[in-house]
Amino acid sequence: MKTEKIVWGLILIFTGSIFLLENFDLIEFYWSSVWRFWPVIFILIGANMLLSRFGNKSAAPYMIGAITILTLGLIAYQGTRPDRGRGWMNFKYENDHDEEYSSGGANTTFTETYDGSTNARLNIQGGATSFRLTDTTSNLFEASLKQRFGKFTLNKTVIDSIEVLNFRMRDGKQSWNLDKMENNKTLIQLNNAPIWDIKIEMGAGEAIFDLSNYKVKKLVFEGGAASFEAKLGSGLPLTEVEVETGVANVEIEVPDGSGCRIDVDSGLSSKDFIGFIKQADGTYETSNYGTAPNKINISLKGGLSSFEVKKY
Repeated sequence: MKTEKIVWGLILIFTGSIFLLENFDLIEFYWSSVWRFWPVIFILIGANMLLSRFGNKSAAPYMIGAITILTLGLIAYQGTRPDRGRGWMNFKYENDHDEEYSSGGANTTFTETYDGSTNARLNIQGGATSFRLTDTTSNLFEASLKQRFGKFTLNKTVIDSIEVLNFRMRDGKQSWNLDKMENNKTLIQLNNAPIWDIKIEMGAGEAIFDLSNYKVKKLVFEGGAASFEAKLGSGLPLTEVEVETGVANVEIEVPDGSGCRIDVDSGLSSKDFIGFIKQADGTYETSNYGTAPNKINISLKGGLSSFEVKKY
C-alpha cells in the first residue's frame, strides 16, 4: 500500500468535510487560525518517506495514518477557535510619517494620461488587496481604490520609449489580516492601444484580470498565498505567461483559436488542463499549437498550488 495516498486521502477528506459542514452552517471554522500550521504538510510527507523506507513495511501505513489523523484532529480543534489577531494575515501598518488609516476605508483614485505610446509596462506590488481589471479606459492607466489600510503610490518613467508604470503599496512594517482583505479593493483600467508587459507581485491577496481586449506581450505573476485569475486575448502572435506561487489558486483562460503550450513544475500542486495533450517532454499543448497564427506559452511553478488552464 502506498502510504502517500493515505496521507493525501485523509487530508482531502478532512478539508472537504470542513467545507461541507461550513456550507450547511453546522460549524464555524476559522481558517486564519490554522493557516500558520501549513508546514505540517511537509512534516507529514517527511514522516511518510522515513517510515516507508526505514520502518516496518506492514506497520508503516497504520503508523502514518495514525499520525495524520492525530495532526488533523489538532488542526480541527485549533480551527474552531477564533484567531484573536495572530492568524495568517493579521495586519499592522507603520510608516515613516506615523500616518493612520481609517478602519472604515478611504477611496483613492490614480490616473495616468495616454500620450499615444505603443508600448507600456505595468508593475504592481501589494498585499492583502483584491486587484480587478475588467474594463478599458482612454487614459493610459486608472485605478480606483477602496482601502481599509495601506497606502499605494503610482509613478511613471520612460525607458527605451516604453512607458513604465509602478503601482505599489508603500513600504512599511506590515502583517496582514485575511478578514480585512475584502475591504481593500482596487479596480484597474488600462488603455488597450499599447502592447503591454504586466507584472504582479503580491504576498497574499487576489488578482482577477480580464485581458481579453488587450495586446499582452508578457504577463508575470508572483504570489505567496494568493488567488490569480487571468483571461487572455489573441491580439499578438505570441503571449508569454509566467506564474510562480507558493500556496495559491491559479486559473487561466485562453482563446479557443490560439495555440497554447504549458510548461509546469508543480511540486505538490494539482493541475487541470482540459483540452490539452501531454507531450513526450512533459509539456501540454492544444491540438492546434503547431498551426495556430497566435500562440500563448505558459510557465507554471508552484509549491502547493492549484493550476487550471482552460479554453473559452
